[in-house]
Amino acid sequence: MINRDISWLSFNERVLQEAQDKTVPLIERMRFLGIYSNNLDEFFRVRVATSIRLIKALGGKDDDLVNATTQVLSEVQAKVLELQSSFYTTYQGIFDELKEHRIFIKNEKELNENEQIYVRSYFLREVESLITPIILSNIKKFPYLKDKSVYLYISAQKKNKKKLQALIELPTDYLSRFVVLPSDNGSRDIIYLDDVIRYNMPYILGIFEPQNIESYIIKLTRDAELDLDDDFSESYYERLNKSLSNRKKGKVVRLVYDKQMPQEHLDYILNNIKISTQNHLIPGGKYHNFRDFMGFPSLGKGDLCFNELEHVGHRDIEEGKSLLKQVVEEDKLLQFPYHSFDYVINLIREAAIDPKVTTIKISLYRVAAKSKIIKSLKNAARNGKQVYVVIELRARFDEEANLEWSKQLQEENIHIEFGLKGLKVHSKLLLIQRISKGESRNIAFISTGNFHEKSAQLYGDTALLTADSRISDEVDLVFQIFNKPYLPYRFNHLLVAPINLRISLYSLIEEQVVVAQNGGEGLIFIKVNNLVDEGIILKLQEAGSKGVKIRLLVRGVCSLVPTSDIEVRSIVGRYLEHSRIFWFGRAIEPTIYLGSADLMTRNLDVRIEALTPLYQNKIKQEVMDYLELQWSDNQNSRIIDGTLSNKMYTNNGEVCNSQIDLYNQLS
Repeated sequence: MINRDISWLSFNERVLQEAQDKTVPLIERMRFLGIYSNNLDEFFRVRVATSIRLIKALGGKDDDLVNATTQVLSEVQAKVLELQSSFYTTYQGIFDELKEHRIFIKNEKELNENEQIYVRSYFLREVESLITPIILSNIKKFPYLKDKSVYLYISAQKKNKKKLQALIELPTDYLSRFVVLPSDNGSRDIIYLDDVIRYNMPYILGIFEPQNIESYIIKLTRDAELDLDDDFSESYYERLNKSLSNRKKGKVVRLVYDKQMPQEHLDYILNNIKISTQNHLIPGGKYHNFRDFMGFPSLGKGDLCFNELEHVGHRDIEEGKSLLKQVVEEDKLLQFPYHSFDYVINLIREAAIDPKVTTIKISLYRVAAKSKIIKSLKNAARNGKQVYVVIELRARFDEEANLEWSKQLQEENIHIEFGLKGLKVHSKLLLIQRISKGESRNIAFISTGNFHEKSAQLYGDTALLTADSRISDEVDLVFQIFNKPYLPYRFNHLLVAPINLRISLYSLIEEQVVVAQNGGEGLIFIKVNNLVDEGIILKLQEAGSKGVKIRLLVRGVCSLVPTSDIEVRSIVGRYLEHSRIFWFGRAIEPTIYLGSADLMTRNLDVRIEALTPLYQNKIKQEVMDYLELQWSDNQNSRIIDGTLSNKMYTNNGEVCNSQIDLYNQLS
């Protein structure tokens, strides 16, 4: 099998390839550099940090595992440095292409007189109040450097010839990294915030009358894993709060620095930050934290950005008519971001005022910073509905936000559950209970994506709206698990982790083996974000060897090595492919599921996940057509092979960009 960390770096290389693809609009290519950089930050914060922890924990106990993990870290370092070189080559190429479009990124030494006046004024107006240099020679203890922040390390000489060293944190939480300069010649000129500060450095340090000023960017990445001890005298809420505070002090697992920095300055920094391994020093260019490039300005250059695609109206949803009643009549399949997420928000809003609705239940993993979902749930509670929210406090990097949301919801007397000990709640479920003609009816929404309006604009997700009691009643059963986890639960329709998901997937794979062995055409077609679980991989390999045709669309990590019977591709495009869909069989009645689970051990065994079957033939056909369309993509699809070559998938067929073609089909 392919090591998951090496496979993940290969996925991020595919993101970098989007920045290199000249068919992608130029400014969007700059933004892909930001996505690549942001991904890599998280990789070091989580995966590399975990490996370093493992080595430390196993010291002297399991030399084989320590050696294997150390070897992987060495391979990671080599691959990261290789990609770093490719990254800067790509950046320079985009930089040169921007010039062709009269977009110039200037540094502090290239400003004309008018631009100098503007940069000085901008600094005084916007920047000065947000920065305070830390004069290192004035303090006894080296300051704590925050994760994700970017710092200017400054070296100079005072008037008395004594050395001056200082640090300035860039205020990117408050200001854009990119400052658009005034121009009267038709060009669009930009200067980095870094260089705005550099230009004003003689003024900033004016009290010292500095000479020979040097400045270099540095950035740290820290261990982001949470330590949740078993102190039962504290509530889970309190323990998570404490752990989040500790995360901010995590050990350094990477230092990115300007390779032009003299060795004496680098040594000084290394001696003070206590980096946990020398293997993760990443030399870079003058600018770091390219994650900020995700916010690179459009500059009024619409032709250099993706053309804006308006949401399409759902063909089977009639505007102005009760959506709840329409779902009772017929299941609805939603495809985001092509369909508007407002359908989901409006569903909850309608439920909030419908006198026949008694209860709303929802599981929240990630929500938007200004969440309309949260607002709708509060309003439902104010209208007398029983609102029941399962909120996952351990959603990585959203823990603090979820703590705050849970507090706000509790203030509205909304019933909150924090999931179950040892099981992270990752399912994406909404249930509305409605009384009609004296009978209670469950209406369910089961999705592959979160209840997050912002990501619903960028992520490709699929969801089912249904009042089919076979499905909706079992969604209600999932919510009952949180109240009464001690009871035995049996699901005849939903596949729910950790109860029946793994064993059901095994059975579905084995059924296709039987079909193939009996002379039929066994088929397995799976679309997920990640394929890592060894048990599933072995089952798929066995099925492939016995004649089952297997197609896999894996956006991210894939530890399975493809064979002649198992084809694997990955699509990276303008939208983040996020759907999880499982298709078994070519018979008249193929079996299809969609839901929240990836094929990783954590999803199958230590999370609450839910996959729903699709029962209506019309919706089944929609999903099969969607998967076939993605398989035909010859513009955004790359072949996953044992060498991690990331070659583009091409054929002699008609041009197919599955994301744009789906939009056109739904329009």
